Amino acid sequence: MNLRQKLEVIIIIALSFLAFASYHQGTGGVAWLQYLSMITIFAFIYIFDWAFTNESNFMFDPDADNWRRKVEALQS
Repeated sequence: MNLRQKLEVIIIIALSFLAFASYHQGTGGVAWLQYLSMITIFAFIYIFDWAFTNESNFMFDPDADNWRRKVEALQS
């Protein structure tokens, strides 16, 4: 887990505390829904970051010929 992923987890936890703190059953306030939607967005960003943005997993090169040479070199 690198620093970026640790910060994402800290943000998710902080927003979770805010969402729980802003929920009051007696009132009709829906501020907790705003925090919940932010938690959902950050959770998807964290999952994408964890799954696809590792240095060895994700290779972006807009030139198809360069990409093909890199992939063929890895397979041989």
